[in-house]
Amino acid sequence: MNTKRYRIGIDVGLNSVGLAAIEVDDDDMPMRMLNAQSVIHDGGVDPTKNKEAITRKNVSGVSRRARRMMRRRRKRLDRLDAALERAGYPIIEPESLTTPFEEWHVRARLAESFIEDEATRREDLSIALRHIARHRGWRNPYHRVESLLADNPHSAQYGELKTRAEERLGRGIEDDPTPAQLVVAVLSNGYAESPRLRTSTKRGEGLLPQRLMQEDNANELKRIFDVQHVPRTEWEPLFRNVFRATSPKGSAQGRVGRDPFDPSQPRALKASLVFQRYRIANVLTNLRIREAGAVSERPLTVEEKQRAYALLSSASREDITWADVATHLGLARHRLRGVGTMTADGEERISAMPPCMTSVQRIREADRKIAKPLMKWWDDASEAAREAMIRLLSNTVDFDAVREDLAYAEAIRFIDALDDDGLTKLDSIDLPAGRAAYGEETLRRLTERMLTTDDDLHTARKTLFHVSDYWRPPADPIGAPLGNPSADRVVRIVSQWMTGCRNRWGNPVSVQIEHVRSAFDSVATARQYERRTGSRSVYRSALASKLRESEHLERVRASDIRRIEAIQRQNGQCLYCGRPIAFGTCEMDHIVPRKGVGSTNTRTNLAAVCADCNRLKSKTPFPVWAASEPARQRGVSLSDALQRVDNMLYDRKADTPQTWRRFKQEMKTRLKQTEGDEPIDNRSIESVAWMADELHRRIDWYFNSQRYLAERDEDRPSREVAVDVFQGRVTALARRASGMEGRIHFFQARYKTRLDRRHHAVDASVIALMRPSVAKTLVERDSLRESQMIAGGLAEGERSWKEYPYESCTGYDSYQRWRVGMELLLELLNDALDHDRVVVRQPMRLQLGNSIAHDATVKALSRVRLGDAMDADLIRRASTPALWCALTRLPDYDAKTGLPADDTRRIVVHGTEFMADDEVGFFDGQSAQIAVRGGSSDIGSAIHHARVYRCWKQNAKGVRKYWYGMIRVFQADLLRSRGGDLFTAPLPPRSVSMRWGEPRTVQAVQDGNAEYLGWLVVGDEIHVDFAQGKLKGQIGEFAEWCGDSDSADTARCVWVLAGFYSNSKLTIRPRLLAAEGLKKFQGQQEVPDSVRKIVDAKGWIPSVDVVSSYSPVVIRRNSMGEPRWHSQSGLPCSWRWSD
Repeated sequence: MNTKRYRIGIDVGLNSVGLAAIEVDDDDMPMRMLNAQSVIHDGGVDPTKNKEAITRKNVSGVSRRARRMMRRRRKRLDRLDAALERAGYPIIEPESLTTPFEEWHVRARLAESFIEDEATRREDLSIALRHIARHRGWRNPYHRVESLLADNPHSAQYGELKTRAEERLGRGIEDDPTPAQLVVAVLSNGYAESPRLRTSTKRGEGLLPQRLMQEDNANELKRIFDVQHVPRTEWEPLFRNVFRATSPKGSAQGRVGRDPFDPSQPRALKASLVFQRYRIANVLTNLRIREAGAVSERPLTVEEKQRAYALLSSASREDITWADVATHLGLARHRLRGVGTMTADGEERISAMPPCMTSVQRIREADRKIAKPLMKWWDDASEAAREAMIRLLSNTVDFDAVREDLAYAEAIRFIDALDDDGLTKLDSIDLPAGRAAYGEETLRRLTERMLTTDDDLHTARKTLFHVSDYWRPPADPIGAPLGNPSADRVVRIVSQWMTGCRNRWGNPVSVQIEHVRSAFDSVATARQYERRTGSRSVYRSALASKLRESEHLERVRASDIRRIEAIQRQNGQCLYCGRPIAFGTCEMDHIVPRKGVGSTNTRTNLAAVCADCNRLKSKTPFPVWAASEPARQRGVSLSDALQRVDNMLYDRKADTPQTWRRFKQEMKTRLKQTEGDEPIDNRSIESVAWMADELHRRIDWYFNSQRYLAERDEDRPSREVAVDVFQGRVTALARRASGMEGRIHFFQARYKTRLDRRHHAVDASVIALMRPSVAKTLVERDSLRESQMIAGGLAEGERSWKEYPYESCTGYDSYQRWRVGMELLLELLNDALDHDRVVVRQPMRLQLGNSIAHDATVKALSRVRLGDAMDADLIRRASTPALWCALTRLPDYDAKTGLPADDTRRIVVHGTEFMADDEVGFFDGQSAQIAVRGGSSDIGSAIHHARVYRCWKQNAKGVRKYWYGMIRVFQADLLRSRGGDLFTAPLPPRSVSMRWGEPRTVQAVQDGNAEYLGWLVVGDEIHVDFAQGKLKGQIGEFAEWCGDSDSADTARCVWVLAGFYSNSKLTIRPRLLAAEGLKKFQGQQEVPDSVRKIVDAKGWIPSVDVVSSYSPVVIRRNSMGEPRWHSQSGLPCSWRWSD
């Protein structure tokens, strides 16, 4: 290991991670770029569901459940057949029944009267049992098979079926028929064409509801057994096999981590009541109270903690705010301190909303049909029963396994009493996910200690478990899944890269993380936020247009928008005195001044006021000024101002009802505040996102765990790796304040346009050199800028924000040193950008199951008489490989023309003989398909990789003519090779991949006239050399547009595989350029339509043969972004298409 002194920066975006490792000298000045890269990922979104932002995990979960259900169904039917044979019943295959709807008629006949002939009776019973087993209906997994053995009332679905039958018959049905008897009654009434029993979105409503319930079919089956005199000892085993079910819940129970203090305890659920009470107590021990007129702060007393705890742990129907907590303690809100800070133990950051009993709140907010009965049960249930219910609702225990457990008796009794609709609603309750660091008993002990003594969590742990001052609970490995697909990709990328850094250069001096607002959200959540901000942007643009017209402004600033918004919601009144105000005459005032630099520039602290009120109030908190004589003379009072807030005008384009209520509540709190806001501190620069805190905790543990586990000072490593997480705006402020903006050698620009994907690595480099003290100065500087913009100028004696920090400021020297370091960093960055040492890469996905196995739509097969003529293309589309083999092996088959008509034709497929008059199935259409449930589905989205070949034809003189082709390999053809080398798995001629391959390439491979060069997957990086020929058309225009600017060769010649357009063409896009940045770039200069199509639309779509003419090289990179040419571990390696 070549140990170095270096700093790490990580920039987390929604679909990207910027990484930078920068070597620094002893004065912390940057010396060398050790590593810088932008890693692009898909956020876990399934490639076929990108528009809806549905994750691969979600899709695969649905597919996995469907496949599991199909496997269980097959096993269940096989078990039933075995039980029938053991009981002496014959197995009658449905295909052998010739009468339409015969199974329904058999079931109805069995329920009506005893069948005397034993052989017929046993055949009919077998038919009925197997038919009901295949179509047994729906049953909630909370119910056991035993519940079906009892007498059950008819379901609402049965009532719907009966109503439909009566409508078709034109008369009422008085008796109590079985479902089959109802169906047969309608069928026996006569029909012009075969009626449809099943409801279909394509073919309309059928006789049957979309789902019958299992109790309806169970009731029918019990009546059949009764009518046919089948003894219970004989029918009950068969009945249980028909309705056999396996609960999927609680399958991960055995993988739960253990309590660090008591390994016999599993870690508690975060949904558990005991954890949520612990969380409340922990947060309360970290709050502080500032006494009136004092500078120092004190912790809450035991009595105050208990009062606040009682409030927060109550089952309140209303959201409780910190203002409510302060009022409950008899304090002004501003005297309650600590919100936004990290708890002393580093486990959690105190959020803007107090912790509460989240699980109870989620239950209360559930659908009323389940919330009302469940809360009634909850109020009367014991504490143990409530915790048992939460474990059941969290799907963390096997329902069947705990059914006889006394601890679950109360909860299960409630669940068993619900109808099917109630059970469905119960299953939809969304409780908090994840596990606590401790077990339930440990949490109880810690909570009690914190609430009954002056101990905080740190002291409570020391007292109860005798750990050292340094001890912290172990954190999960950096790359351990968080349960959010987007965040999971981030932690995996960071984990692999950070391990590489540590192995090469040892521990860094610091790790600085910066993330955008939506970086740790799911893609779907981030897009919802983008839509909301997009709507607000449209609204603000409309306001700007209005201002240009009404106020004749050439340039509308953000401060102008804020002013007109305030005037509108205040109905043109000064918030303080109520006098009329207008855009040209009013001023904006900060309701509560800040004690330090700048102001609190949130809209809840900004009021549109008249010039006189603003001058008189100056920098005094509003209630203090409102009580003064000059204010009273103007008619100013706190009560009147609060009333004006109540009377503010609501604009649904600007706010939702929820945000509007919160805004008014917060503004009232500001109007009541009698002291200025505290100076800007670390809370203003640190991230408050839960997942950001979790990443911080994991990285901190990775580097510093030995410090936390040491028993004595002398055992602790002397050097600690500092880990900080900053809000996204800090990087932007740093680029501007340092003078870097406008001087960075991005492609086609010197400023950040987001067109050049390397901006993620640049931001990571900037954040790597950040210090908390410098970040604080940057935020102060920005606050001062915004305050001066809102005020419309400088106050008397005030200096411009551009000069901040001033020479007398505490952070002046460190800020100036930082600026010197940023100048050095700029040189290093530009050198790395110019020489292509900032890598853009994308993780490869090599396992099976990249997307759905096939499209959801099942199409009907084309049926063709076997003896008819079939062309070669029709035969290629045979519905099964076995059918294709049978047809192509016939003596009269010709690869070019197919098969002629032959009325004597005969084939055998999987042991079944087909004669000339029999029909065989073929896929309809030219898309690649597989057989699915009697039909077919497209599998174009299920391509795992493509194999690239150099192919040739040889003429009579032995001269070869070469071309390059590919075979797309579909997932369906690799299932038998799962666990082996998927890239060398054999592809027989009957496989989907070969049948839907480019004909000349397929033929060359089959004839042995092809050399397998390598494989491609989506995300592969492909380098081409355009210097070897003149470019024309779309790609020529793109290459010309790239010009000869910095990084032009990289933008022009480095591509990424985005998909397989056809069996001979690729879809590739420029690796360096991002579509999101092109939109912003188009506003700066004209972009040719051909460039837009390549970057932002379909991409470049060349044939494999065309790409081969540009000496392509496929680059596979390791976690450090370096090309990998050899691997002893079998990892993917780079390769050249030609020497």
